[in-house]
Formats: sequence, structure tokens, C-alpha cells
Amino acid sequence: MMIQGLEALIALERTGTVSEAAAQLRLTQSAVSKRIQALQEELGFKLVQPDGRRVRITEKGLALIDKARPLLSEIKNLGNLQTGEDLQQFSIGISDSIAASWGPRLIRRAEKKLKGLKLDIHVHRSTLVEENVKLGRYQLGLCIGPYSSHTNQTTEVDRNFEMQIPQSQQSGQLVAELIAEEPMVLLQSKFDPTEKSNRLITIEPNSATWKSVSERVLKHPKLKNFEIVTVESFAAIVRMVEEGFGHGLVPFGIATTMGAPKKSIQILLPSIKRPIKIISRKSIALLPSIQELTKILRETAKEIT
Repeated sequence: MMIQGLEALIALERTGTVSEAAAQLRLTQSAVSKRIQALQEELGFKLVQPDGRRVRITEKGLALIDKARPLLSEIKNLGNLQTGEDLQQFSIGISDSIAASWGPRLIRRAEKKLKGLKLDIHVHRSTLVEENVKLGRYQLGLCIGPYSSHTNQTTEVDRNFEMQIPQSQQSGQLVAELIAEEPMVLLQSKFDPTEKSNRLITIEPNSATWKSVSERVLKHPKLKNFEIVTVESFAAIVRMVEEGFGHGLVPFGIATTMGAPKKSIQILLPSIKRPIKIISRKSIALLPSIQELTKILRETAKEIT
């Protein structure tokens, strides 16, 4: 019951409301509330408290989440107690903008190069990919980032681990390996190189892509004087550009996949690139099969991006 209560509490922290937590866990609101209440009674301290018509998590509750999150992930991974040589099937979350362009081709080619490997694909925004990998729902993630606010103290075991994985970047309990750097391109309004506009349509500020490129965009000599308009979909940007709502800033893969004419795609100089990374829990990253997969993904990405 403690695990169920912790899952409910973490879902509440992630979504902000009992109703959204219930929807995410596929439970009723009553079931979520009962699980959190049972957890409070078992632990002997308050985890949530009323806040108007909503509830908010107490400081002790937040501290509990920070400690419990990685432990829950490890417990869920107990079902995968196979050796690196035996483990050939993995679940992978992919950023929607990668999945909508060159991502599926990358995965398919990697599977062909690694005989017997099977990757079960799930598609989300990068921030949700990262969260699902942290929670143990997926073993791998292919996304932009990570840009998590959760950090953990580095132990001696962590330091020894980090020495075994050169060139990796740590984010809390995740290992992130750079797979590719995808160029961001400027799409000309109406797909016409001669069209003038003072508006630049780009992805919304909370997206992982914007967080990774915003500083360079705002200072870029060709972009800094535009009026910036943000939307929540790269696909929407391409269609809005096509109809003349302004110029657009999108990943190169999205521009080509959605059929933007070559003449309308302007490569920026100096270049702006977003980092594409493979992320996993530390225990997964050390598996020989995952290290080989990471190598092949990096080599294959050079061929198709």
C-alpha cells in the first residue's frame, strides 16, 4: 500500500490537482485521496493540506517525494533483472517533435544494426519523457534536455559510476548522452524568400527546445529584432508560416518532413542547434546492450540528421 500511496502523491505533485492525478493514474479521485490518506496514517505526518478548493503538498511531503522518486523507479525495474546480454527489449519515450520527423527512422535503423533488439516506442513532450524515465515507466528516453529541477546529492558510488561513463551529463538520477545536435532553421513566411515580416513564430517557453536555444535566439543577429509569438506545436508553426502569419523557427527535421520547400528554409549563421540526448537511469545506462545502443544511435544520427 505504501508504494501505491507514494505513486499517488508523486502524481499529485506532478499534475497539481487530485483530478488530474487520478486521470494520469487511471483511478477515481476518491481512490487517489484514499491512497494518500492511508500513506499519511502509515507515516504519521501530514503530506497534503487544504489550500482553498485545492490541496497542496506539505514540506515534509515534498521531502518524501524527493527521496521516494528514485527508489520507486528502482523497484519498478526489478522486473528487468536480466543480464546485459539477455536484456533485448526496452521501452523508450521519444519527444514528439523527434518522433514526427527523423526519430522513427533512427530507431528502425538502430534495431536493424543491433540484431534481436526491440524498442517499444512511446511519444510525449520532452519534459514528460524525462519524468517517465525518472519514474521507471520507460527505461530510455530520446529527447531534448534533460532540464529537471530535481537534483540529488552525489555519493561516492555516484562519483565512481560517473567515472565509468565518460562524456555523459548527470541530471539528478539520470544519465544523459548526446546523440545529435539538430539545427534550428528559419522558415520564410508564405514559403517565399522575398516575403517580409517582423513576426517570428516559435515554440512555447516551457518547452525543452526553447529552454535549450532561447538565449542564442534572443541574441542572434538575424532574429533578435523580431516580435516573437509562441505556440505549442512545431507542426502548427509550419502551417502558420505557410499561410503568411510570419516567419517560423523550427527544427530542420520538422521543416523537411512537413514539406517546406528548400528555398524557404534558411540555415542560420551562426548556427543554433538543439541537443538530442538519450537518457536513462544509471542502473540501465551501465548495461552493455544500452552502451552499444547509445553508440549506434550516435553513429546513425550522423547519417540521417
